[in-house]
Amino acid sequence: MSLQDRGSFERIEGRFHDGMGSYAELVLANELIHQSGGTQALFDTSAYEKKMTDAIGELDAGDSRIARYHREIQNVRDAARAGAASLLGQSHPARLTRVVHTSQGWRTGSAGDVLLEYAGHPSQPLSVKTDKSGKAAVFEGQTPNILNKWATRYFRSTQIEFIQMYRELGYSSETELRLHYLHVARLVAEVLIRQLHLEHCQPNDFTSARPTEMTGVRYLLRQLLRYKRGTDEARIIVLDRLTGQVKWQSNLDALDIDEISVDDISFRPAKPRLGRPIGSEFCLKVEGKPIVTFQVKHKRGKSRGTPAASQFSDITTRLII
Repeated sequence: MSLQDRGSFERIEGRFHDGMGSYAELVLANELIHQSGGTQALFDTSAYEKKMTDAIGELDAGDSRIARYHREIQNVRDAARAGAASLLGQSHPARLTRVVHTSQGWRTGSAGDVLLEYAGHPSQPLSVKTDKSGKAAVFEGQTPNILNKWATRYFRSTQIEFIQMYRELGYSSETELRLHYLHVARLVAEVLIRQLHLEHCQPNDFTSARPTEMTGVRYLLRQLLRYKRGTDEARIIVLDRLTGQVKWQSNLDALDIDEISVDDISFRPAKPRLGRPIGSEFCLKVEGKPIVTFQVKHKRGKSRGTPAASQFSDITTRLII
């Protein structure tokens, strides 16, 4: 596939999955209304269905991805049906009275996309996610704001520390740092090493990395839980678009954070791919299970094949489910 073809497909894929995210929220809401026997009008999903079908329509006839996309849509419907049944069973005998679509709640720090209102039972906000990679992004998990929404949020890095770090790495300004995504990846490695107090570790070799104390690790894990739930303490429901299954928990949810020891912590990948100076994705593991990944991304879509393609785009924080 040529660079131009890959860039075109990335744009198609982006539009399809953008439509699918909102579609999944409304399909689940409609299933809850239908299965509860409520009289509330169903939500209109047509705009998001059109966004997905328009994206599919841009693929060449006979492209195998057309069938895959249609399967993903059906799988989300199947998962929404099963998820609604499970949610209503868990809240029984409380009666569901209304379902509210709250997709703009992120503006106030809320993670919920759908709010379930019951008679005689507390309301339940739901964060609805679709998954095909075994990962789910936390609230504001994809961000170009390296300092405030990543380094400070999860590692307590101050602005002074942040500036000092990138200057020590040889970059005169954050603008220069962002000119290449691997520059940012190098900074991410440095944040992990310093703020998690890692020893036996180099930026390009986490094979034997272990923290010398657990303060930074425990802070990170608690912050991940906080931004998984949002200010509204939303419950996550994951609709798997590859299998049609429903998932409820990440590996993080099963941890007793206070009981984790330094010997439980490890990282993957241990080293970057052959020939690369630094990895662009870092994963923290506890007792051998992957918990969270931090992926540094470069610009895509229209930038592919241009000098801008290597520039930093965003850093994405995802929990493993």
